[in-house]
Amino acid sequence: MVTAPELLTERDGSVCWLTLNRPAKRNALNQPLRAALDQALAGLSGDDEIRVVVLTGAGPAFCAGADLAEAPPVGRHPMSVPGPPAAQSLAAFGKPLIAAINGPAAGGGLELALACDLRVAARGATFALPEVRLGSMPGSGGTQRLLRAVGPAVAARMLLSGEPLSAEDALGWGLISDLTDPEALAGFTADLARRIAAHAPLSLRAVKQCLLAGREAPLAAGLELERALWALLATTADRQEGRAAFRERRAPRFTGN
Repeated sequence: MVTAPELLTERDGSVCWLTLNRPAKRNALNQPLRAALDQALAGLSGDDEIRVVVLTGAGPAFCAGADLAEAPPVGRHPMSVPGPPAAQSLAAFGKPLIAAINGPAAGGGLELALACDLRVAARGATFALPEVRLGSMPGSGGTQRLLRAVGPAVAARMLLSGEPLSAEDALGWGLISDLTDPEALAGFTADLARRIAAHAPLSLRAVKQCLLAGREAPLAAGLELERALWALLATTADRQEGRAAFRERRAPRFTGN
């Protein structure tokens, strides 16, 4: 019997799609899937041909969170199991990340989406951090990233009640950037990813650094980083190409230099 890989990888020019591929388990995160995701992101980080990464799920769900059937070793508390939080490799990734949320994103699944830069969702998708219902709490950035995404009132409601947020409400509260019909999600996300990937790679990385800093650093530190990166980009060949293309009314040809 041939077993399908738990993470599918598909390259589309300078965009790479990563698909969580455990549809029978609603793409719940087990150790092999987490390891495959970490390994894929590590490889894509150093791949100059890839400028944007899209994360999505196979089947009707985006990700149901941790696979509760995968119990920790007998006699050990889950927190004693070595390894970083599930969303850490996404949070540390230096290129633009888009979550294409095709269905429910719950627990660790929502934490994966929160670690991405952009979240595009299909109608019918839901968003929840239900850990309090299981005697637990989010442990992969959910409390902090949700707070920064939707503000304290909505974050507290979701975290303390464990109740889901609809895709329409998620759009209204800024948790997602775009909402599409289910059949249009892949095409819409692919078009968005291609448009982003067409821009200067060094500019994309610099903006990504500033976005991350803006979520964590004080305003003065964020402004200092912004100015330093702006000055650095002014010395690049891509900056000169961008200005020349603007003057000549043509599409720029960025090389990442």
